[in-house]
Amino acid sequence: MKYIQITSIKDSDIPFLISVHRSPEISRFISINEKKYFKYVTEAENVFYYKVFDSERLVASVHCELEDTTLFLSLLVIPDFQRQGIGTAILSDIKNGVLPIAFKKIYVSIDEDNSASLQLFKKAGFSQISKEDKLIDFIYNK
Repeated sequence: MKYIQITSIKDSDIPFLISVHRSPEISRFISINEKKYFKYVTEAENVFYYKVFDSERLVASVHCELEDTTLFLSLLVIPDFQRQGIGTAILSDIKNGVLPIAFKKIYVSIDEDNSASLQLFKKAGFSQISKEDKLIDFIYNK
């Protein structure tokens, strides 16, 4: 996998990523403010947004926020590429330090109805730590 950080609001892939966020498969689990989101991820300190490529194809994105030594993570695999091992490969890469972000643990919140993501993170060694409303929180200690 190849990871390229989006650092400019003028990145040419942003319109496509917004269209992916609008798709029913994604929008029911991940909601963004289209007018503000990419400005936030390109300008905020300790916030990183990566496009993920596999053989020159944009297959996923990763939103990371670093607070102290905890990496708060959101992973989006583009629907056409789901169930092909891409999420597993990305989590393995992140856990093995491929991204230039120093962390000791990774934290994710997953909607209880998102069975594919729940299975992915459990299989990747994340442990459930809490549940509030419909969100299940997981942690991975490095």
